[in-house]
Amino acid sequence: MRSVIAILAFVGIMTLIAYGSAADDYLYVKDVTMHLMGDNATFELNYSLDTFTRFYVMALGAKYLEPELLSFLGNYSGVRLLKADMDGASLQVNGAGKLNNGYYLFDSRPLGPRDRPLKTSIPKFTVVYPEGRVRNYYNVTSTQSVFFRASVPDIAFNHSINPKISLT
Repeated sequence: MRSVIAILAFVGIMTLIAYGSAADDYLYVKDVTMHLMGDNATFELNYSLDTFTRFYVMALGAKYLEPELLSFLGNYSGVRLLKADMDGASLQVNGAGKLNNGYYLFDSRPLGPRDRPLKTSIPKFTVVYPEGRVRNYYNVTSTQSVFFRASVPDIAFNHSINPKISLT
């Protein structure tokens, strides 16, 4: 039985490759939650897969979705897949924001591969701030420009004063 599924998966993948199918043909992102912590962001994606892709993932595992999931945040560098399954994934981006005058700033970036941004919108995009505040955005094709005040330890760590040591 497992070999039949593997053969069907292989034939299906070859068909996808032959016809150049895009990820949005088999991976439908329902909502995205962006958790902010310092200059890092963790993205939780909830998605559904088409029937064939569900069988493929059941047979061979979600590891084969990794390139498509990473390319979803293609306009960020240093994206790392934390976990993935048939219904969702968690991706981390270190250095997604920058500290400026006591605030962490996160610029808007298109979702999707760098050379082919999403054309279809994501129904719901949620931003969760470190203090727990939540903001929802609807029908988006990019992350939102957001900011929040850095905590005192963050500012002290990034702007520490290094006394000069005199060896006289």
